[in-house]
Amino acid sequence: MSDLKNILSLLLFCIFLISYLLKLLILYKKNHIKGNVLAKGAKLSKIHYTELLVKTSTFLWGAAWFVFSVAESFMVTLVDKTFDIPVIHFSGVGVAALGCSIFIQAMIAMRTSWRVGIDKTTVTKLITHGIYKYSRNAAFVGFDLMFLGLYLIYPNLLTLLIFILNIAAIHLLILQEEQHLMSVFGDEYIQYANNTPRYFLF
Repeated sequence: MSDLKNILSLLLFCIFLISYLLKLLILYKKNHIKGNVLAKGAKLSKIHYTELLVKTSTFLWGAAWFVFSVAESFMVTLVDKTFDIPVIHFSGVGVAALGCSIFIQAMIAMRTSWRVGIDKTTVTKLITHGIYKYSRNAAFVGFDLMFLGLYLIYPNLLTLLIFILNIAAIHLLILQEEQHLMSVFGDEYIQYANNTPRYFLF
């Protein structure tokens, strides 16, 4: 059962990583757009440091996801499991799969407007269709579910801290992005925000 869990976990990690890198490649090759602007370029210090926090925390999450998937038996000698309930571990796989699916749908819906970080150099369209009809931050909802999924698959103090750190870091970035979108799109964004939840249902 543990081997199956790790295989599914690694498969999901690869699907996420490949889809993310493929999106960046397509943006650059087809549209000459550098999609990853996280903590890059001239930005206000609060935006820069928030993005730097997100960059660091998501790297730790990705590294932990990969390492636990391929070397769980070694990692549990370093950090003890909080609990060992197979049905919860496999539910974590389902949560991570849902998060990955939402993330991919969000990238597709954003088309050429998709960015990693706040892009101050180009003007994009405000995307309100597709999955963005239900959440203003669909990609981040996907991330949050994947953060939770990692903890449920491999429950220990390290993955719990990674989960909490990433939820907080992403929320701080969302607050910065909302200010940016309001300054760029004005009343259009305000109306969208009034009609669409920040996350999902809230």
